[in-house]
Amino acid sequence: MRSIEPLIANLLPELVALRRELHAHPEPGYQEIETAKKIVAILKRISGIQIRTGVGVTGVVATLGAEKTGPCVALRADMDCLPISEETALPYASQNPGYMHACGHDGHTVCLLGAALVLSAIREELSGPVKFIFQPAEEGGAGGNRLCNEGALESPKVDAIFGLHNMPTQELALGDIATRVGPFMAASGNFTLIIKGKGGHAAAPHRCVDPIYIGSQIINALQSIVSRSLDPVANGVLSVTWFHAGTAFNVIPETAEIRGTFRSLDDSTHLETAKRIDTLATAIAEAHGATLEARIDPGYPVLVNDARCVALLATVARAAGFGGQLKTDQPPLMAGEDFAYYIKRVPGCFWFQGTRPPGVEKPHFCHSAYYDFNDDSIAQAVQMHVETARRFASLW
Repeated sequence: MRSIEPLIANLLPELVALRRELHAHPEPGYQEIETAKKIVAILKRISGIQIRTGVGVTGVVATLGAEKTGPCVALRADMDCLPISEETALPYASQNPGYMHACGHDGHTVCLLGAALVLSAIREELSGPVKFIFQPAEEGGAGGNRLCNEGALESPKVDAIFGLHNMPTQELALGDIATRVGPFMAASGNFTLIIKGKGGHAAAPHRCVDPIYIGSQIINALQSIVSRSLDPVANGVLSVTWFHAGTAFNVIPETAEIRGTFRSLDDSTHLETAKRIDTLATAIAEAHGATLEARIDPGYPVLVNDARCVALLATVARAAGFGGQLKTDQPPLMAGEDFAYYIKRVPGCFWFQGTRPPGVEKPHFCHSAYYDFNDDSIAQAVQMHVETARRFASLW
């Protein structure tokens, strides 16, 4: 096999510059119009590549070597940003007020573009097609599901899919490669509970149906779902993150609103939790003479890594010289990730790339206003994408 390190080294200045350009111009889910244009402009430099645009509104799906008869591997990157006001003061900080690439999707996009360019230079080594999926709306918009429904895994049919996410944690140093077989990221849902009582004077609570008091009882009771309704060996978390009611110190309001999130590493447990939230909150509200409107969205399913794909990724990491940085027993993360939708349709592996800089003990984590993607991780990420693609047919 041809050495790809020189190819990556030649591309690296361009990739870093593009990553910072994307960082300065973040676009939220299903609005990644300019981002998609930049992606397509670079992909068009590759002769013979097939490019689909507008997939899932703004998604881009490109196939290299579509004519090849071997198994097809897909590599995925997300493109969207978050509704966060950036506080980094970097020279390439967001120029789009109220929005920020606070999760590293700018880096993910650039790493996959770099892999496409390198693979195009060694396309003779490919036995089957390679599909590059640039996905919109990972941050709550379920873009992965939409792309699957619009044929991103078809024509040619994908045999397996791989995706990476940067991970700036204390536990993972720069260059670590971490994954696991089975549930890896949680099903992630949310709920809104609107309690409708009877308002009135705070000095006469007996003439009212107090939604604040009722809401307090509901919040306390919701914590019993994890502690008393779930199997003790099952994983689950429920957090109330919003409780809004009232307009004055001497007025009992008509309504109160509660919002929160619930997560699990088992889809059936997750759906049972959703039902339990509705049942419990409704019963408590009615017991106190109020009514309740429950809006419960189960959100993303559990992301379950395929054992064969994890083994393949581990083999690739060792062959690429990263065996000493490989961790195949990474604990699951209770965050949600819509890569789960792809893995429900074809075998796949999602993996973390450690990005904590040397000497930094507590890096800013994803979704922080002070976060920035670590450009020093780009070369390794490109290499892992390329090695996964060019070795896929022989290992599958």
